[in-house]
Amino acid sequence: MRWLAWLVTLALGAALLAMAASGRPGNVAILLPPYRIDVSLNLAVLLLLLAFVLLYVTVRALNMLLGLPRAAEQFRSRRRLQVAAAALHEALLHHLGGRFRRAERAAARAAEVDAFRPGGLLTAAQAAQAVQAYDRRDAYLEALPAAARETGALLQAQWQVQARDARAAQRTLRALSGGMQRRTQTLRLALSAARALQDHAEVLRLAGALRKHHGLHPAAAQAMIQSAALGLIRQAGSDGEALRALWKSFDPSLRQGAQLAVAAARGLAQAGEGAQARALLVDALQAGDAEPAALMPALRSMLGGIDASFVAQAEAWMDRWPQEAQASFLAARACAELELWGKAQQYLQRALEQCQPEERRLRGQVHAALARLQERIERDEQAMRHWRLAAIDLTDEGPAPGA
Repeated sequence: MRWLAWLVTLALGAALLAMAASGRPGNVAILLPPYRIDVSLNLAVLLLLLAFVLLYVTVRALNMLLGLPRAAEQFRSRRRLQVAAAALHEALLHHLGGRFRRAERAAARAAEVDAFRPGGLLTAAQAAQAVQAYDRRDAYLEALPAAARETGALLQAQWQVQARDARAAQRTLRALSGGMQRRTQTLRLALSAARALQDHAEVLRLAGALRKHHGLHPAAAQAMIQSAALGLIRQAGSDGEALRALWKSFDPSLRQGAQLAVAAARGLAQAGEGAQARALLVDALQAGDAEPAALMPALRSMLGGIDASFVAQAEAWMDRWPQEAQASFLAARACAELELWGKAQQYLQRALEQCQPEERRLRGQVHAALARLQERIERDEQAMRHWRLAAIDLTDEGPAPGA
C-alpha cells in the first residue's frame, strides 16, 4: 500500500505543477548578439533547476574523489583497531584458559596499536609471569606508557607478594601515588605484605580501612584486627607505659575482647601494675557480652591487694552468671585472699556443684583450692581427700594458673 500512496502523491504533484505552469505565459529572452534566444518562463526555470542539480552533483563527486585517500586511511585505521581488539580479546581468553604462550603472542599483537598498547602490554606481562619468563615480563613493563606505569607497579607488587618478597612489595606500593594507594587492591596487597613482615601496627590500620570500605569480609577483617592487636600487646611485653598507651589507642569495641584484655592484663601484672591489670579485666567483665570463662581465670591470679569492695563485685558476678563455676571460684579466691574462710569454703563448694562434666581441669583446681583451705584451718583428713580428687582431675594436665 505504501507504493500506491507514493504514486498518488506524485500524480497530484505533477497535476499541481502543470496547473501552475499553464498559468504563466511569460517568456525569457537571452540576447547573444547577433543571436536572440526566446524560451518560455517555465522552460527557463526548469533549465535553472537542472543546472543547479548538475553543479551540486559535480561538486559532491569532486569532493568524494578528493577525500578517497583520507577515507582509505580511516578504513585502514578502523581495521587495525578491529584486529587489535580481536587480538586482545583472544589474549584474555587464552590467559584465563591457561594457554599463556598463546596469550602472550596475541597480547603482543594487540600492543602494536597505540589505543590497545597499555592493555596488551599488561596482559603480555601477566602471561610471561605465568611461564616464569621474567626478562620478557620486565621488558613489557618497561615499554608501558607513562599513564599505565602505576598499574604495572601494582602488578609487580602482587608478584612480589606471591614470591614472598614482602619487603620489596612494600617498597613498590609506597612509591605509588596517593590515589593509587587508596585503591582496594593496593590496600589488600599492602595488608598481605604487612602480615608477612609481622608489621602488626600496619596490619591493624589496613584491616580497619578495608573493613570500612567493604574490601574484606567482616569476619576475616575482625580476625586480622584481633591478631594484630594481640601481636602489638606481646611486642610491648612488660612495658607498663607502652601497654597503657596501646590499650587507649584501641577502638572501644576491640578492648572488650577477652583474649586481648587477658594479654594486656598479664603484661601489666608483669610490669608490677597489678591494680591496673585487675581494673582492666574488671572493665572487660562489665561489658554486656563479657566472657567470664575466659576472663576470670586470669583475674584469679591478680587478687593481691584487693579489699572488701572486690568481694562484693565478685558476688555480684555470681548473681549475674548463676550457673558459671568460674564466678563462684573467683568469689571464693577473693574471700580466701581476705581470710574469710567460711565464705570461701561455701563458694568453693558451690563452684564444685556448678562444674560441668567437661570442666575437669576447673574441677581439679577447685579441689586443690579446697585442699589448701582445709590445711589452713587444720582439717588434714578433708584436705587429703580433696588433694586426691584434685590429682584425679588434673592427671596429665599442666599446672593450674591462678589456682
